[in-house]
Parts: sequence; structure tokens; C-alpha cells
Amino acid sequence: MHDHEFAIENFARNLRALCSRKPSVSHVCRDIGINRQQFDRYLRAKALPSANTMRRICEYFGIDEEALRDSPDQLRLRIDSFAPMLETPLERALRPEPGEMAHLSNYTGLYHYFFLSPSWPGKIQCGLTSISNVDGEIRSRYLGRVWDPDFRKIIRSRFTGRVVLRGDRIFILEHSSRLADSFGQTILYAAHQHRSNYITGMCFGIDWPPQRAPFCSPVIMKRISSTRYLREEVRACGLYDLDSRLLDPTVRNTFGDMSHPYRHLPTRPRTGRHSG
Repeated sequence: MHDHEFAIENFARNLRALCSRKPSVSHVCRDIGINRQQFDRYLRAKALPSANTMRRICEYFGIDEEALRDSPDQLRLRIDSFAPMLETPLERALRPEPGEMAHLSNYTGLYHYFFLSPSWPGKIQCGLTSISNVDGEIRSRYLGRVWDPDFRKIIRSRFTGRVVLRGDRIFILEHSSRLADSFGQTILYAAHQHRSNYITGMCFGIDWPPQRAPFCSPVIMKRISSTRYLREEVRACGLYDLDSRLLDPTVRNTFGDMSHPYRHLPTRPRTGRHSG
């Protein structure tokens, strides 16, 4: 076997070893931004990456190119020595704990997601959330669809995220797929009965521009029957009055007498003058 063939084979074996420490190959491809079919060619020793792709792979795994081309035994020694450095603190925090996947599987499915909207005061906003198992991770997808009566157009929002269970609380950590600087978090009480129709908690997010004020609101997620048509559930998304009879009593009662979420607006700097 020629030196070039040795290099390709070593690289493939080393890459497979590094990927085995991640949730899945698909997870690695998504994080790096590499086409899965092309990445499979690297794993099968059919090709070596370009210089730019090699740099991205090395940066992702926190290792240099020479180590990736070295013998697998040498790489294994380096990995064992620096294993804690290959995983960020956030990745370690999101790693499933024993029994977590089995418990969260009870919550996979489609939900209507209700909260008090800071953008439309006095209204309950309904969106659509799915919770699913993707390559050994519990992931969330949120779709917001609102007819804005002021601008007379439909405003859409999309979020994707991770779902983890810590203690008896469910955390949904999301980022906007359209705005790179927008994040959201939902903290839910674990249901007392498996596959409960309702899950309640609090959500935290950012208001629409231009204010972009942080806000929090009670939230209730209502499970949607798998026998219903998805198109109907999307049409149900939007704004509702607090006392709307289109909402079932459990959803209405969640918000009680609240008409506005809590918002934190920045205070203006003092000018040194006293107001009269």
C-alpha cells in the first residue's frame, strides 16, 4: 500500500473514531455543514477532504490535521489524554442522563403552544410545536403563524432546539432559524401521567423589533391527536382573545386575569436634570 493510501485509510479510521464520540454521523454533518454523502466517502476511505473542509473538520473536533493522518493508535492516545477538551461544557450539559430518553419519549408528538404575546397586547398567541427523537436526541421545532391586523399580513417565525430533562423539569432551548441573534427557552413541569394532554410552565424570549425587549409568560402546550390533519392545526395558529370560546377552558384558565406578559424595557440614562 502506498503512502497516499495509508494516509487515506488512517484518516478514515481516525474520523470514524472521532464520530463515535458524537451522538451520530448526521449530528456531525449538521454541525460542520458538510454533505452527508460526501462525508460518507471520507469515512469509507474513498477520498480526502479539500483543504478548507479539512480545516473545518479539525476545528470541530479540536485536533490538528497531522493527528488525523497519524496512526489510529497514536490518535487514540491523544484522544484519551484530551477527551474533556473534545466536548464543550454546553454539549456535556445537554448530554442525556440515565433514563432521560425513555422518560422524554412520553412527550414526543405535536402540540399547540399557547402564551401571552408581547407584540399583540391582550392576546393569547398559538403556535405549533413538535417534539421528536432525531438520531438519539430529543429535538423541538416551533412554527408561529400570525395574521397581523395592523400590517394586514401573515407573520411567520420558526425555531429549532433541544429538549432535555433535569430533575422533574423539561427544558426546551431554541434558536430562531431566521434570526441568528434570537433565542428562546421554555421550562415545563413534567406531567404526572404519561402522555398527558397538557403541559404547563413558563417561556422566555425576545419581543419583535424594534424594542426587542426580554419577556416571560405562562405557557401551556396542548397535545394534538395524531388522527387530525396537520393543515387544520396550522390554521388554528394565530391570536385569540383572553376569553375566546374557541379556546378550551383549560387553556383559558392557564392565564387567569393576566392580559400582558412581563416585559423588561431598558431605562433611559439620566441627563443630570431633575424633573419638576
